[in-house]
Amino acid sequence: MRIGLFTDTYEPDINGVVISIKTLKNALEKLGHTVYIVTNQPSITQTSYDNNILRLPGVELKFLYGYVMSSPLHMQAMDFIEEMDLDVIHVHSEFGVGLFARYVSNTLSIPLISTYHTTYEDYTHYVNILGSKIMDQFSKKAVAKMSRSLSKSSQIIIAPSEKTKLMLMGYDIKKEIVVIPTGLDLERFRNIDEEKLLDIKSQYVKEGIFHFVYIGRLAKEKGIDVVLEGFDALLKTKTKARLLIVGAGPSMDDLQADVKKRGLSKDVEFIGAVPSDDVPYYYHIADAFTSASLTETQGLTFIEALACGKPVFARPDEPLEGIIIDQETGFLFETCDEFVVKAQEYIENQEELEPVFRQNALNKAGSFSSEAFGLAVLDVYQKALDVFYGRYEITEIEDLGDEVSITLDSKGNEEIMYVDPILFEKRELEVGQEMSRHEIDEIQADQNIYEGYQLALKRISMKDFTSFEMSEYLSKKTELSPDQIKVVIQLLEKRRFIDDERYLYDRVDYLRDQNRGNHWILEDMIKRGYEEEEVLSILENEDYDNYIERGVRRAENFMQAQTSGSIRQREDRLKQHLVRQGYGFDDVGQILNNLTDDYGKELELESLRDLMIKAQSRFERRYEGKEVKNRVIRHALSKGYDYDMVLEIMKEFENEN
Repeated sequence: MRIGLFTDTYEPDINGVVISIKTLKNALEKLGHTVYIVTNQPSITQTSYDNNILRLPGVELKFLYGYVMSSPLHMQAMDFIEEMDLDVIHVHSEFGVGLFARYVSNTLSIPLISTYHTTYEDYTHYVNILGSKIMDQFSKKAVAKMSRSLSKSSQIIIAPSEKTKLMLMGYDIKKEIVVIPTGLDLERFRNIDEEKLLDIKSQYVKEGIFHFVYIGRLAKEKGIDVVLEGFDALLKTKTKARLLIVGAGPSMDDLQADVKKRGLSKDVEFIGAVPSDDVPYYYHIADAFTSASLTETQGLTFIEALACGKPVFARPDEPLEGIIIDQETGFLFETCDEFVVKAQEYIENQEELEPVFRQNALNKAGSFSSEAFGLAVLDVYQKALDVFYGRYEITEIEDLGDEVSITLDSKGNEEIMYVDPILFEKRELEVGQEMSRHEIDEIQADQNIYEGYQLALKRISMKDFTSFEMSEYLSKKTELSPDQIKVVIQLLEKRRFIDDERYLYDRVDYLRDQNRGNHWILEDMIKRGYEEEEVLSILENEDYDNYIERGVRRAENFMQAQTSGSIRQREDRLKQHLVRQGYGFDDVGQILNNLTDDYGKELELESLRDLMIKAQSRFERRYEGKEVKNRVIRHALSKGYDYDMVLEIMKEFENEN
C-alpha cells in the first residue's frame, strides 16, 4: 500500500505522538509498504518535500509548548500529494494538518483513518485560564462536539486504549472504533551503547543513592506536582533517593520554583529535553520510573520504561490496566503515604526484587512489538478500504485467448479488469467470488508486473542487461512504480536472467579482450549501475605487466591503421587514442616504451613528400613565388615533421624544377 500519515507534530519534536507515528512508519515499511509523512514546520511560507516527508507552512504557538499550527488548506502541497498516489490517509491530528488531511481525502476520494491520540477534555485548562467551572463545562462540550463532527469524515477510528474508546463512545460517535495500543521498537531500548551509557550515568547518577526518573512533557496535566509531593515525603523518611526529570514544557518554571520552595534542589535535577535517540539511556541510568499522570491515552512512557526493565511507580488509570501490575511490574499508589511505603519497600529490598521486576517488565513490554502494531493497523486499513469502496463480486468471466476479461460489480457499479491467463489461474478466480478494493488493486499490480516481466524477457533475449539498466529501461517503457520494477528485477534475478555479479566479470573480461584501459572500463561499469569500489576491486587484481601488454596491443592495432604522417604526429595521435581508451598518462608512457613501430624514416619521408606535393598544388592556386614555398614549409612543420627533413624535400622540388 501507499500510505499517508498526516500529523501536526513530527521529528524533530519529541513526544508520544511522534514516537507512535515513527514506530508505525518503520513497522509498515518493514512489512513492505510505502509510507509518506505530511506534517508542518514553523515557517509561514515554506513548503518542502524530501525523503517522503512533506512539510507544510505553519506558525509556532509558544503558549502551547511550541505546537505548530497550520492552515487547513495548502494548494501548493496538493501536487506533491497527488504524485504520492495514496491508497489510504491515516490522520493523527484533529486540527491544522488534520483538517487538511480531511480536505485531501474528500478532494481525491481516498479512504481516511484517524487515530485519537489526545484526550482534549484534559487540556481545557489551557483555554480556561481563570478556572471557571462554566467555562470548563463549555470547553468539554465543545471538545465532544468537535470530535463527533470530525469523526464523520473517517471510515474507522483507532483508539490507543479502551479508556479512549469509551470516551469517544461517550461523545456519541457512531463510527467503528478499534483499539490498537501503540507498539514499540523494542530493539531501540535493548541495543544500548555501553560506553555512552556510562558517560551519561557519570553525569547524573550518584553512587549509593536510589534514582527515580520522569521522562515526558512538563505540563500541568502530567501531575508532576504529585510526583514531587510524594518524593518530598519519601526524603523526609531519611531514604537516600534522587529524582531526575527529563523533558521540557510550559510548567518548567513552576516546577523548578516548587522544588526550590521544598528545599529539594540538591535531590531533584532537571535535565531538560534530550535528543530522541538518547531517551532510552535515561531510563537505563535510573532504578525506577515514576509518573502521576491521569491523562494518558495509552501511557507510552510507562511501556518504554518496562522495555528497559524498570519498575514503574504510577497512579491507577484505565490505560495502565494489565500493564502496570501492582507488586509485579511496578507499584500503584493513590496517596503520597502509599507512594512512600511502596517506594521504601522496593528500595530496602532492591537487591532481591530488582531481577524479578526486571524480567516481569521485559516480558510485559514484549507484547507491544512494533511488528504486531503494524499488522493490526494494516487490518484497519483494509477494513477502511472495504467501507470506502464496498466489496466487489465477480459476475462474469470471459476467456479472450491471450487475456481473461473479468467483470466486477459493487453496489450496481460495474468495472472490467483484464488479466493474463496464467495470473488468472494462479489467483483461482471464479464467478460469485467477493473481493476487496485492495485485492483488486493487488491483482492489477500483479498484471502490470507480469506485463513488465514479459517485456523484460523480450529485451533480454537480444542481449544481457544489468539490474540497473533493466530498471532504467522499464521506467521509460512502462508505467510501473519503482516498487513494481523492483519486483520484476527480483523475478529476473531469481531465474538467473539477470546476474549482476556474473555480468560484471563477463563485461570486464570482454572489455579487456577489446584492449580497453581501466578508466574506460570503470566508467562503462558505473554507467551500468555498479559501485566504483566494486569495479576497482576487480581491476586492481590484474597484473600490471599484463595490463601494459594489453595497452601495447591496442597501440599496435592503432598504429597499423596509421599509414602516413610524421613520427611525432603519429605518437601524439597514439597518446590521445590511448587516453580515450581509458589508459592513464603514466600507463601511456609505459606502453610507448614497450611499443615497436616499423614506421621508419623512409616511410616518414614518403609521407612528407606526398603532404608537401598536395600543399604546394593547393597554395599555388592562391599565391606566387616565395610565398608558396614559405606556406608549404610552415604547413609541413605544423604536422610535426622535422625542419631538416622538410628542407630536404623542398630541395628535391627545386631540383626537379
